[in-house]
Amino acid sequence: MATINRIEGKGIEKFKQIEGDGWLSASLPAICAGTVMAVVLFLAISCSRKSDKPAVKIDAPAAPAVRSSEPVAAVPAPEAKKVKKHRPRNATYVNSLYGISFSYPRKYSLQVGAQPSSKPLPANFVKPGAIGIAAVDLPDDAYPQTDFSSALMSVSVNPALTAEECALFAATEGNSDQVQPVPVKVGANEFTEFEQMDGPAEHQSDRKYFHLFKNGACYEFALDVETSRKADEDLRQVERGKVFQQLERIVASVRIKEINPEKSLEAATTAPAAAAADATAEKAQMSTSTEQK
Repeated sequence: MATINRIEGKGIEKFKQIEGDGWLSASLPAICAGTVMAVVLFLAISCSRKSDKPAVKIDAPAAPAVRSSEPVAAVPAPEAKKVKKHRPRNATYVNSLYGISFSYPRKYSLQVGAQPSSKPLPANFVKPGAIGIAAVDLPDDAYPQTDFSSALMSVSVNPALTAEECALFAATEGNSDQVQPVPVKVGANEFTEFEQMDGPAEHQSDRKYFHLFKNGACYEFALDVETSRKADEDLRQVERGKVFQQLERIVASVRIKEINPEKSLEAATTAPAAAAADATAEKAQMSTSTEQK
């Protein structure tokens, strides 16, 4: 009885061992397949995470700059802005033969020579021998809507007079006596002055003469303001005092420098035509002085 039980026990134990080996062999492929699938899934997830990270960009090294053998054109400097220059309001006339100069407004008209003006003004010396040098005319339309006709300043020189004779003036029409001079200072010069008025009310001429002796000659500056109106014209009378002020400003600018009197007298007495030609050749020089007040 005891022998039989051991045999049965061994059989059962052998059966259990056979049964366990069969389950393992049957489940092993599934376990391996699951393991492989898990590894593949893990690798796939890892690769997808790595692909989500931004790729690091590696720049290629910069190529060295190549120097050109051709010369580089110079860049032109910006052009300087041109400054507009304003012309001076006054001009200056210079006569080197008699050492005389004066300034006058540029808008006035300057003529030079023996007969410098289209409306010549007779000189007022006590002796003949006057030489015309220059004249300055105001514009005819300087005083519109008035009876203003013309105005001018003329310059003459008489080398045949003495200092005493230069201080005198010729007799006026209807008066045989010499006119008594009146001393007056205009600008930097001291003159003797005489004023006279000629003509009817329809056409009058108001004149002022200034005499100055220097360099052995008598210098005369004559001012003339003329008015004109017709009988039926209703024109306002021009203020002659204001017109004379414009002319006297020119006289105030007169400068007479020292020259050789003998040379001036010789040129004027022996060859007056040549002297007049020299005076005509003198040109007006532009002055940078401001407008006289």
